[in-house]
Amino acid sequence: MAFDEVQKGTEAKAAYQRWPGNLKAGNYQCADLSYVPSYVLSNGNSTTFTGDDPAELVKRDGTKYVFMHHVRLSFPYTQADWADDIRQIQAKGIDAIALNIGSSDWQRGQIASAYAAAVGSPLKLFISFDFTEMPCDVADVVSRTNQWVNHPNQFKVNGKTMISSFSGDCFGNNGWQAIKDQTNGYLMPFIPNLEGKFSSWPSLDSWLCWGCAWPQGDYTKNTDDDNYYISQLGTRYSATISPWFYTHYNYKNIVYNSDNWLLVTRWEQLMSFRNTITFAELVSWNDYGESHHMGPVKGAMPSGTNWVNGLPHTAWFDMSQYYITAFQTGSYPAITKDVIYFWARTHPVAATASSDSLGKPSGWNWVQDTLWAVVFATSPGSVTLTSGTNTQTFSVNAGVNKLKLPLSPGKITVSMTKNGQVIINYSPAGYTFITNPVTCAFVLYTSSSAISTSTRPSSSAASTSSASPTPSFAYAGCYVDSSNARILNGGSTTSSTLSVNSCISSCSARGFVYAGTEYGKECWCGSVLASGAARAAESDCKMTCSGQASDICGGSNRMSLYRLSSGTSSSSPAPSSSAAASSTSRASTSSTSSTATSASSTTSATWTYVGCVAEGTTGSRRALTGPSYTRADMTPALCQSLCTGYDYSGTENGSQGFCGNSLTNNGATGATISSTSCNTSCSGDSTQKCGGSWTLSLFTRRTTTQPRRRHGASWRRKIFNQTN
Repeated sequence: MAFDEVQKGTEAKAAYQRWPGNLKAGNYQCADLSYVPSYVLSNGNSTTFTGDDPAELVKRDGTKYVFMHHVRLSFPYTQADWADDIRQIQAKGIDAIALNIGSSDWQRGQIASAYAAAVGSPLKLFISFDFTEMPCDVADVVSRTNQWVNHPNQFKVNGKTMISSFSGDCFGNNGWQAIKDQTNGYLMPFIPNLEGKFSSWPSLDSWLCWGCAWPQGDYTKNTDDDNYYISQLGTRYSATISPWFYTHYNYKNIVYNSDNWLLVTRWEQLMSFRNTITFAELVSWNDYGESHHMGPVKGAMPSGTNWVNGLPHTAWFDMSQYYITAFQTGSYPAITKDVIYFWARTHPVAATASSDSLGKPSGWNWVQDTLWAVVFATSPGSVTLTSGTNTQTFSVNAGVNKLKLPLSPGKITVSMTKNGQVIINYSPAGYTFITNPVTCAFVLYTSSSAISTSTRPSSSAASTSSASPTPSFAYAGCYVDSSNARILNGGSTTSSTLSVNSCISSCSARGFVYAGTEYGKECWCGSVLASGAARAAESDCKMTCSGQASDICGGSNRMSLYRLSSGTSSSSPAPSSSAAASSTSRASTSSTSSTATSASSTTSATWTYVGCVAEGTTGSRRALTGPSYTRADMTPALCQSLCTGYDYSGTENGSQGFCGNSLTNNGATGATISSTSCNTSCSGDSTQKCGGSWTLSLFTRRTTTQPRRRHGASWRRKIFNQTN
């Protein structure tokens, strides 16, 4: 039976015949889909295999699972880093992490750290072997799998150990069957070129369609590829979801058409065939090399992966929690908070980058210069989107609303009005749409602004709480806290609008005497402080609160602790993010922009403004290679105070500061460029300018340069042909 007779008039056939980017670096070409043997389709919506009874492998209770793909960029990770990732991923309801692994010995140790960090968490783990980077060795795979088969956090399907992979055709069906027999495994690999051949691979319990997360041409993502594979696999088909795809290497320079609210659209598609599938995998937590990461940037990035710096993606994961719950339960949850999620690229698709030898990626003309927004509304209202000189007001209904606006040079502002009152008004300080990029950056800046239905509306910020704690609670200090040894026993909540006051109010309302903020967006409550709770250095609690830039909300495995007090004021001041002289790195936060003055107006008696200077084009691209800082209170003066002892200080992207003794590192020339490229408002003072995207507002204390002061070499990770 010809493919066109099965799905005549669809784009699926053309999409798969032109699918060079689907399999990472394009080392594979999908099979010709012009012919599908009739026996594959003869059973309607499924294919019967020999081997395990399909009824055994499908959850009888209809349970659905959502996984998160975590790639092998964790060389510098400690167990605490893994605990942080596990905590954040589990907080959104993910069932298990797919741990991508290659052949390197150090990766074995990192897998061990991940499993150790997961103990005590409901989150499960399983290994996803990357056979584009490791040999197809049955004994090795069996050994690695069986090491964790009895671990309490190992993900299993009806008692069978989940085993996944990227590629693996090198085993053949017999090799996979041997792995299955020796591990009691449940096999869910992605193996290319199996179209029309699945009946020859009876060992597979499921098949993960890696490339089905993105459209493979100039069209909006549809379900043609899903339906094509479901017609062959039925309930053994497993789907992927991803928000974006862009990579910019000399061997792989491509962008997919990820517009039209791809992440939301894809979730809606999965809900439409939810009854058919059991597993869905989010791609990815930290694949920075393909720009679809949804976690914070940390670990070791592939060499040359500079385009992700200063462009957070965590808002995508925050938004996904709604859809994760919907997929798992079969019902969309109630919307209890007004939120505007939005994302945009940083320069026009047609712009020519001044210092980019690779040029535009293939597919560059498939994407639009558009601000994309998704509004979660608890009740009807209006939302205004502004980009530069473009502005438009939309009526929104209770529920999920998808909006868009053409991008224009300048800042983005989003606002929401209900009953004549502005309840959200937000402009991210770290974003500016520019027309003269230094390098191509077909990656997005994502953000969100929210207001809880339980808080009093404000017209000036995403959160309504003040920076100081309520009168009845006193700040007790920065404390050590971890997933293995919690110091408060009353449970926690995670919020994108957290402030110190909102956490204290929540704990107080439930009768707790302790409240603690952690990791920027977690609120913990308790009746007693755990025995042995240890104080940490105050500098360890350094993260600004997700909903209040002037508040500090703990850190990584560090809690900012408050205790009910009999007095009317705190006996010690609550930590604030406004101390300009502190050298502690702070998380980047946002502020509303206003009319700004030139950066040179802040020149001190000992520092002279040089001008706007472009970063380099090679290596890390950093022109200044001394210490660097990201601060919510960044200004040129603060950067200069942090760069004492260095010849140069430079601010960048609103909240970053860099120090150094030489300007000509990593391909930088040190030449000044137009001041319009350094037009981002400072996070600590919106009336001043702090560089731009890959451009420095530069100051110097001397007129000549000296040899660079060395402070140790940063670790560089080997880059593989594919980065899962």
